[in-house]
Amino acid sequence: MQRMAEEQRCAAFIDDMRDELIQKFHSVMPLADKLLQMKHIDQEAYADISVQSTNQNKMRELYKSLNNAASKAAFYEALRHLDFYLFKDLEEKYSRKGSQRADNETGTNLKERWQKNSKKHRTKFEDLLKDPELESLGNGKLFLCAKSEYKIGSGAEGTHVYIGMRDDGTEVAVKRMIKDNHKQLKDEMNILRDPKLEHKNIVKYLDFTEDRHFDYLCLQLCEYDFEDYKKTKELDQDALKKVTNEVLLGLQALHNAGIIHRDLKPSNILIDVEGNVRLADFGISRFVNQGASTVHTSRAGTRGWEATEILKGKADGRCGYKTSTDIQVAGMLGYYILSGGNHPFGTSYEVEDNIRKGNYQLDERTDVEAKDLIEKMIAHEPQDRLSVKEAVEHPYFWNDDG
Repeated sequence: MQRMAEEQRCAAFIDDMRDELIQKFHSVMPLADKLLQMKHIDQEAYADISVQSTNQNKMRELYKSLNNAASKAAFYEALRHLDFYLFKDLEEKYSRKGSQRADNETGTNLKERWQKNSKKHRTKFEDLLKDPELESLGNGKLFLCAKSEYKIGSGAEGTHVYIGMRDDGTEVAVKRMIKDNHKQLKDEMNILRDPKLEHKNIVKYLDFTEDRHFDYLCLQLCEYDFEDYKKTKELDQDALKKVTNEVLLGLQALHNAGIIHRDLKPSNILIDVEGNVRLADFGISRFVNQGASTVHTSRAGTRGWEATEILKGKADGRCGYKTSTDIQVAGMLGYYILSGGNHPFGTSYEVEDNIRKGNYQLDERTDVEAKDLIEKMIAHEPQDRLSVKEAVEHPYFWNDDG
């Protein structure tokens, strides 16, 4: 379904930009060569193109041979590689056309399509739909206003998260990243598009678009991260146990898909409108190669939420990440959640040294089974830690009635 939608978008671009492409694109035969090689045109069509006397006529003939969305999508991708600057210029014009078409319908029609879901952000969406600076991106498939009042999160290196709306009225969180971070966004998108991550405890990927300066990743809109959630809601121990359990269920889905998160922390634990926990932010997550158990990369993660073996990494900065690396940090998170915001390895100035040495305190928890779970997850040696499956099945999560 996602592939078909992308093909339709590319085909719409090729159709809409027909006149400009006929006038401005000069590498017609290299384009025809690629389409012939990919079997999107046949030998007869290729011959008809090649005998034309001018580039414009060659392009007109080529257009006649594009008889489905797949062939136009192939044209789109070939154009990107053969004449990138023309491609970007036409993309901007196409986007502006979409904005102009959308300007007439943004307010009333989009408001009519609005699928109201979020409670926390309801007023912001009402303001967004009335804002004269609301603009459309990706030929009208996404509506966004990058003003501070619509910002709901920020990250490193110029990354911001805004509320936004898709053209069908779906509320979304839009992660906007500068082009310099394109690889990180692509990595995150590739992970979230993995069908194995269709899971109630993983934030949903919805769409992607871009313009000249930014990439935009559209994600399921959640109500809170854990920090806001514990400040806003009265959470008893059963509720905190549920949060901890669902963090582990989300992590289990990741590990079962061969993915190491590498950046577990409270701000990456989101709560959706129905109260489900959703793991988020996979920009530095990595797939483990088939048959391997370790991903070797430069050090990643957030200070205070890194495993012992990462803090003891090699002098060259290379680190070996395993599922057990995630488990130790998930144990830290589990204690943080269950204790109401305490880190098992202490306060910020001492936490890294304590993680290296294995010095932890679990004084804020009196529950014997909870302590047993956390201790077995934050064990100093990676081989001594529980697997995520063992953590999910730990007696702490068994129902009292058996």
